[in-house]
Amino acid sequence: MILFIIKLIMNIEGRNPVLESLRANPENVMELFIRDRVNKDDKMYEIVKLAKKHKIKMRFVKLDFLERVSDTGKHQGVIAVRSALPVLSFRKIVEEGDDNMMLIYIRESFNEFNIGSIIRTAECTGASAVVLSPKTKITPQVIRASMGASENVSIVHEGLFTAIKECKDAGVKVVGIEVAGDKFYHEADLTGRVMFIIGGEDRSLSDEIMNKCDEVVKIPLEGKINSLNMGVATGVVMYEKLRQEVKM
Repeated sequence: MILFIIKLIMNIEGRNPVLESLRANPENVMELFIRDRVNKDDKMYEIVKLAKKHKIKMRFVKLDFLERVSDTGKHQGVIAVRSALPVLSFRKIVEEGDDNMMLIYIRESFNEFNIGSIIRTAECTGASAVVLSPKTKITPQVIRASMGASENVSIVHEGLFTAIKECKDAGVKVVGIEVAGDKFYHEADLTGRVMFIIGGEDRSLSDEIMNKCDEVVKIPLEGKINSLNMGVATGVVMYEKLRQEVKM
């Protein structure tokens, strides 16, 4: 029964992700599994302290149990079982966003690390939300790669063309990130309400998508490789928006 519940709900694995979950949304954490002879550090001490504070059940288990139930193989001696992430409304996020709202739409990704990396950078740059296609799932691997950022930034599913229409109706600038962009990212005005669209690992934004963007920006490439990792490319442009907003 325990194994069934873990798979049915969601695993949060690793010390940073578990700690961030306990800090941000302890009411969603149902149970903790901790290795019985875990090497304690400051993070583990705080995990136990927060679990006690919020009266979350802790089970001290053998390493082989954690290995069996882990989805990522990188549990670092602790797994939290939490309720699934909430279903959010894209329209509501757009309507309630502030004057400098930043959204990031991930067009397509088969690499869970890339999705988690973008979520992590989005949280660090103060983005309002990361938007995923309806078919893209939030998995324990994505949450692990985000290092707990998924607890602090909204994640919403919406079809791309619906998202573009909602943004345009609300006066949100739609900016594609693509090597065939019209101008370099630092030449574009990225201030104000913006939604960035990034393509997939091996699939560029189509002409149809780029034609619907208000602007398409590119990143200079001086080497022999003709593209950046999607997480890196998105991070570069997100931080340029932040630089323009705070006048770094």
